[in-house]
Amino acid sequence: MEIQWPLVLFSLLAGTGGSLFAFVGLSEFLGGSSKVRDAGSIVAIALIVLGGCFSVLHLASPLHAISAVTNLLSFSGISIELMLLGANFVVMLAYILVRKRSNATTPVKVLAVLGIAFGLMLGFFCGHGYVIDAQPTWNSETLPLAYLGTSLACGAFLYGTIVALKGDEKEFGGKLGVFTLGAAIVGAIGLVAYVAFLGIDAASSQALVLWGGVVVLGIVATLVISGLGAFGGGKMPAIAVGVSGLACAFVGGLAVRSLMWLCATGYIDLFSHTVPSVMMNI
Repeated sequence: MEIQWPLVLFSLLAGTGGSLFAFVGLSEFLGGSSKVRDAGSIVAIALIVLGGCFSVLHLASPLHAISAVTNLLSFSGISIELMLLGANFVVMLAYILVRKRSNATTPVKVLAVLGIAFGLMLGFFCGHGYVIDAQPTWNSETLPLAYLGTSLACGAFLYGTIVALKGDEKEFGGKLGVFTLGAAIVGAIGLVAYVAFLGIDAASSQALVLWGGVVVLGIVATLVISGLGAFGGGKMPAIAVGVSGLACAFVGGLAVRSLMWLCATGYIDLFSHTVPSVMMNI
């Protein structure tokens, strides 16, 4: 089946934005720099907006976009994604405004908790919408786990990159590297679980995507880089950990989403046409 690149980019960019903001929210409780949180929030909003643009691009027609918005209460995969996009955008924007205009800590912490919850939910539900009985290679909860895991790894490395650029190494009480390693492990578990569900024989039909994108970059490289960042004693500069880890995690995220499409059965080759009519009741 042909890869639907707007949907691939939407899920990974929006999921990364949500996961990045989850790290911003964690920083409110675990200790960190306000300038890092400010920069992280702005980047997260930009990713959410960019991801939303790719989502609209896939709908192809203004009529389809309008119908998606007006059918939010259908609770289809698309409607849930749109609701979470909107919720994340509102919470992120409110967080920035409250931090800038008020010294009260309680509203900021409430928004931080909401940001953590909505950000992680976005990464998960971007994949959960594809879990359908009629598509055997998608019909597993390992798929949204892979979506969430890769988004979380990207968000962690991106947050680390922002920290490195801002010159603050005390994020999360100096334990940011450990949290990044944890995110990379979750990402690796999601990738392994989905590939195991597909089966090596089926996944190996796309050898470059599987072994190069998913295994070498998405799993091995992200774990090695995050491990060096957490326990390498500064042998690898923080900016190198962030940038190289983000690049590998992002390619891994693209690879598993591409593998999902490439290993799908052919009964929904006209997926882009059936989405508006079936999922949005047009």
